[in-house]
Amino acid sequence: MRHELAISVDGPTASGKTSLAYALAGRLDMRVLDTGLTYRAVAYAASRGPVSPGRQLFEVLRHEPAMPGTRPHGPTVVYHRENITDDLWSPEVEQHLRAVSANPAWRHEITEYHRTIVDRHERMIAVGRDCATTILTDADCHIFLTAADAIRRERRRAQHRAQPERAVNVGPPTRLDDTIREHIARQSHGLVLDTTFLPAVAVLRAVVHHLGAPR
Repeated sequence: MRHELAISVDGPTASGKTSLAYALAGRLDMRVLDTGLTYRAVAYAASRGPVSPGRQLFEVLRHEPAMPGTRPHGPTVVYHRENITDDLWSPEVEQHLRAVSANPAWRHEITEYHRTIVDRHERMIAVGRDCATTILTDADCHIFLTAADAIRRERRRAQHRAQPERAVNVGPPTRLDDTIREHIARQSHGLVLDTTFLPAVAVLRAVVHHLGAPR
């Protein structure tokens, strides 16, 4: 599908990318695909029994992107007809998540699945760790958010206080994060933004300004 408007949002953990994605979605009437939730869904499936990379899993696992204004009721992740969205932050999921994320076969299958989701919608924001170089390479705007490690740790602690089931650890930016940041910085329609000292409303304002006229 030819997208009417497509935006990718990348960045390390707790850099503010998910908050920005939802704020943009509400402002621009777009859907949000949080790619990390699919990885967690596969990890959830792995915690329930052996699963192998392949399209078969996505016949029983469905990730429906959030619609504008639906948070916290969207997105929806279903496994074997059961809504598992609220179960994706359990310790069991955390235990399997690293193995899923590090498996090239799983990364390929999940990326292909994300592409099928993106292709179904005309106005889409994809948020995650490598959206600009995988599922939305032709986006109208590529955004990379970063922040000082201490700030990201404090943000994650605040998330943990609000949602105790969420992990509290935050590591330094990865080599992949650095690669994506450098890639986006080279794009004429790319924006790299340090959110260390910026409140969420200022981040949104900067991105909307970068996008230009309302769409």
